[in-house]
Amino acid sequence: AAALIFFGLQALIFQTLRWSTGQEEMRDAASSGCLVQIVGVLLQALLLGFFILLLLPLLLGLQSTISWSSVEPYAMLAARAGIAAALAISVLSFIPGLRQLLAGSPGLEVLIGGGILFRLLSHPYLEKIRGAKIPASALYPNALLCLGYVLIAFLLGRALMLATLRLRPPPSGAPNRFTRLWGPSLDCLIGILVLAMYAGYTALALSQLHP
Repeated sequence: AAALIFFGLQALIFQTLRWSTGQEEMRDAASSGCLVQIVGVLLQALLLGFFILLLLPLLLGLQSTISWSSVEPYAMLAARAGIAAALAISVLSFIPGLRQLLAGSPGLEVLIGGGILFRLLSHPYLEKIRGAKIPASALYPNALLCLGYVLIAFLLGRALMLATLRLRPPPSGAPNRFTRLWGPSLDCLIGILVLAMYAGYTALALSQLHP
């Protein structure tokens, strides 16, 4: 249910961005359009940060219900982590090769940004609960496994693209509403699902730690 709510909010952000950059005054001001895109990335990262924070106890297998009071002390940390994730995604978007990959796969942006957010939020949260330092290597997937999650998200995104070919315009046609709004939103949902797999690994590792 939370993932579907995130999907709806994500679609609203995409719709707002498309509307803003499609205005007449934006067509003659490339810098303004670029600023809107940067603000959009920041809004997405902040939304994702608070989404992960709210679900953090569930993702880690520590609670069975959502409780804002249990994570409220980490709200400012979630805001700072959201800014850090937005900066990281922006930097990656300037790297040749990665730029094209991220631009065509919003779900990868959600997965990478969400992975950064989950890492920044869950570690201090767990250390506070346990009252002891926990080595990061004992909780989180290694670099090779992280690449595996990225590959899963990429392949699922391409499978989604193939499954929705009839809803997309031909290569020579102009983008339609699906490619501008619903397609990217569905791809972001894939990123959320793979992020849940990443969190599941951490929850399993946590359950195997000695009290």
